[in-house]
Amino acid sequence: MYAANIPPHALLKSEALSPQRKRLSTAAVGSEDRFAFWLDMICAMYAKLECERPNKEVFGEISFSQLGVLDFTELHSNAQFMRRTPNMIRNDTRDSSLVQIQRVGRAVVRQDGREARLVPGDFVMYDTTRPYELHFEDETHEVIVVRLPSSELQPHVVNLHDLTATTVPGTCAAGNLLLTMIDTLQRDIDRLHPSSAIGVSEGITSIIAAGLRSLPGANAQRSSQLCAYHVARVKAHVIENLRNPELSISNIAAAMRMSPDHLSRLFRAEPVPLSRWIWQQRLDACRRDLCDARMAHRSVSEIAFAWGFNDATHFSRSFKEQFGLSPRDWRQQSSALALRSSQPS
Repeated sequence: MYAANIPPHALLKSEALSPQRKRLSTAAVGSEDRFAFWLDMICAMYAKLECERPNKEVFGEISFSQLGVLDFTELHSNAQFMRRTPNMIRNDTRDSSLVQIQRVGRAVVRQDGREARLVPGDFVMYDTTRPYELHFEDETHEVIVVRLPSSELQPHVVNLHDLTATTVPGTCAAGNLLLTMIDTLQRDIDRLHPSSAIGVSEGITSIIAAGLRSLPGANAQRSSQLCAYHVARVKAHVIENLRNPELSISNIAAAMRMSPDHLSRLFRAEPVPLSRWIWQQRLDACRRDLCDARMAHRSVSEIAFAWGFNDATHFSRSFKEQFGLSPRDWRQQSSALALRSSQPS
């Protein structure tokens, strides 16, 4: 867990709420600087955005913390209109999914020709690779936003791009469970042991995915039962042989007694191709080992090679692209947090 990548001048004005949570507020600067400071805050926390200046003096607070690859922010403001334009996307290539949970006030989220209307308890997903608009209808609003790499959701949800700007009601099981879990986490994050952080972050990702899968657009493509059976067989074979550096589409196809073309067709309805799924499983396995104190005696390269990678440089680059930190930094961060949590308060 570490602070979000915010501008240096903003970082100097952040307030520590606890060891794992910090807060930025427009109250930290003079009246004449508050709107510009607010823009700095939201652009750093989420993505590069335009913001329409309120009729009244702008105010805003963002509390933030991190759990694994998930960023959590709690935002309270009176700024009502924000948008991400194509020009901003060209200059800011972050590929993140943003899950907005409405706490106070009503909101409208627009993306990909769709419009989601939210009341307290609802959540919605939108992504930073395409334009979107946010409109908060009340004078003030409070939202919780979970930011995560889109690659974390893609293995769990088919047609992810078809589910942006679509309301997941707070009255549904996943919506209610997500809000409850986030509230508990915000309250107890300082007591969460680092060894549990990845499991909890994966649990939250799974709940978000469950809510998205409940939407009508998630059911546009359904594979047959026979196809689903073969996909499950293939995935089980991959997990069993994940450490084998020779694992490939061709030898998987041979083991399954099918042609490589047929194997590829099986995965057309899956969120990611088989080759990328294998890559993600290996990276996740390395991530878990790097956080495991029992693996402290093994070098980063040894862990990578043990999970089927054969090029240390390529592994490090791929790991950073997937998780936002180099393998070495990820391990150091996990070790430091484990040490801090083991010390008496």
